[in-house]
Amino acid sequence: MKTNLLADKFAIEFDDLDLATLETAALDEVRELWMRYKVAVFRNQQLTDEALVGFTKRLGPQHVHVRDQYHDEKHPEIMFVSNLQEDGRNLGSLGNGDLRWHTDQSYTAKPVHGTMLYGVEIPEDGGATWFCDLGSAYADMPAELRALVNGETASFSGLKPDSTQSAPLRPDQIAKIPPQRHPLVRTHPYLKYKTLYISPNHIMQIGDLDLARTEKILDQLVDWAEQPRYTYCHKWRVNDLVLWDNAAVMHRRDGFPSRQRRFLKRTGFHFPEELGIPY
Repeated sequence: MKTNLLADKFAIEFDDLDLATLETAALDEVRELWMRYKVAVFRNQQLTDEALVGFTKRLGPQHVHVRDQYHDEKHPEIMFVSNLQEDGRNLGSLGNGDLRWHTDQSYTAKPVHGTMLYGVEIPEDGGATWFCDLGSAYADMPAELRALVNGETASFSGLKPDSTQSAPLRPDQIAKIPPQRHPLVRTHPYLKYKTLYISPNHIMQIGDLDLARTEKILDQLVDWAEQPRYTYCHKWRVNDLVLWDNAAVMHRRDGFPSRQRRFLKRTGFHFPEELGIPY
């Protein structure tokens, strides 16, 4: 198995794997390396929708995103992330602008464990995805910052203003994602290290603070966590598949020109049911 570290102790690249035909022993090794390095990049994949869904299911119980208007018709586990339109309708979510740091589905009762994106069409300019290692950032965090998060919870909402460039949620979708409180420091369920758990795009309130004070603390945490030693910038190639661990990673996106095409397929999976919501 040919691998290459993409950042200091963070993010690993696999060059010679076919995820559609991966044997069980190889899958176990991939899973272990992915969780150790938090982000895994698989180059040169040729995945049908069936193969993408099949690989996702091998890693954990499937996640189906609440925004069903962007689902693949045959495979609702796949959501399109794209700026493309057809007959005046957006084919996918999130448009072409910058996206703030966030952790996927942190606003749900049971946040998603792993997310993967498969690059089908990639713009020539921009559109990079940045990843932040919140486990290492917390391990190195100075005492004054730890004091702001240790033992504290936050309210996460999928309806935070400016949190998305997608169409507004329907009432039935909103009803499925009421705000949730989660700890700002959690223990990784498998590797047992402590990690910061934040999603600036979704956190509405830390403790009982107002939004202004909450945003000030989030800015302090992000300023610390987005140091180069804790980040990896992924510049997409066609047929890349990127998998990340939402238990210890947040991510954001650079914008790209609206005239350039970007089309990715997204899937996700949860921790096993027996783990519940591991903190």
